[in-house]
Amino acid sequence: MAVFAMWGCPGDEAEVEITEVPGRFARGLVREVITPSPDRVTALCPHFGSCGGCQLQHITYPAQLRHKTAIVREALSHIGGLSGIEVAETWGMEEPWRYRSRVEYHAQIGEAGDLYFGFTRHHSHDIFPLEQCALQHPLSERVRRALLELLPRIAQGGEERAALLDAECLVSFASGQAIVTLVCDGRPSFLASLAEALIQEVEGVVGVSAARARGRLASHRSPSSVVLGRRYLTEQLGEAPYRVSPDSFFQVNPQQAARMVALVHEWAQVGPRDGVLDLYSGVGTFLLPLARAAHHGVGIEANQAALADARANLRQWQLSNVTVYEGKVEHLLPRLAQRKWRSDVIVLDPPRKGCGSLVCTAAAKLEPRRIILVSCHPAALARDLKYLGEHGYTPSRVQPVDMFPQTWHVEAVCLCSRA
Repeated sequence: MAVFAMWGCPGDEAEVEITEVPGRFARGLVREVITPSPDRVTALCPHFGSCGGCQLQHITYPAQLRHKTAIVREALSHIGGLSGIEVAETWGMEEPWRYRSRVEYHAQIGEAGDLYFGFTRHHSHDIFPLEQCALQHPLSERVRRALLELLPRIAQGGEERAALLDAECLVSFASGQAIVTLVCDGRPSFLASLAEALIQEVEGVVGVSAARARGRLASHRSPSSVVLGRRYLTEQLGEAPYRVSPDSFFQVNPQQAARMVALVHEWAQVGPRDGVLDLYSGVGTFLLPLARAAHHGVGIEANQAALADARANLRQWQLSNVTVYEGKVEHLLPRLAQRKWRSDVIVLDPPRKGCGSLVCTAAAKLEPRRIILVSCHPAALARDLKYLGEHGYTPSRVQPVDMFPQTWHVEAVCLCSRA
């Protein structure tokens, strides 16, 4: 029986406590390592094992990359039923720390009335109080420490402080600037004073926004509004500038994102007569570089903040051959297929759940020369490739990219051609 043992390292001999047997496999926790794997190391972060942010810090980085390659290969084989596909070794980072441009710190008031920020524990909604995080941009960590100091001075009493549920920080690696979004229960009176104090006391903070929580989870929130300062930042992928707002989706690892954009451009082989369709186009991460080499480009995006950023980026890039439509891909794409619309190259960059059968079927009906699928979940990638294969699009090359070092997440770019 397979046993999925949390905190284990492949090659360990360990004592494992079985916690669940849901079927033909079991889950457990490593309680004692008897003989450690050659790939086992001491985690850099003292919170490792308690905080839910990382899962692989106890494994050497080269071994992390090997295991992520194996995860992608296994998903394609066992879930997608795909074989004979070239899966390259995972692209790693030279320095796999301090790579994140975006973070969401959860606020909590302790029993003694003290304030702390942290991340949720594994498989729990409990918040673990942070003292440090080695994955975040240093400016994000300075913002967290400043909030711990400023909020008790500005907010009157624990009840008022408890109105702050989340603090989100978006940092531009290109400019070294940040925008902080305060997610609150309602609109507390301390917002303006806290925003002014953050901008004055934390060098690099150029804007503070606020959003209202919807329901009990702060991650379900309203669109943000500016309290003080700037509304957006400029990030660069290679030499290319992108406007990014706090409410937009943008890859959290700019260094690896730049490599991924270059790879998509290389595999797309776009020419001056080609039409490009980018689904889930966001701020134009893939669409803009491809459209610059194509006859025309079309994007579909549902997030209004991302649409505003994409249109601003079009003006900044001086592209007049691009149209971006607002709406859900699963609603708009079948309409394009019904109208016999044609595209030479399609890029799919869906959320974690993947594209699904409807989107893959509609994309295939447009009869592109190539489909490039960008996925952050190997199981969803395997399912989507299976759907595309049923409509004549064969995956030929897969390149895993380590966008999230020290965690079990892995991104992958896949090239599909019409059979």
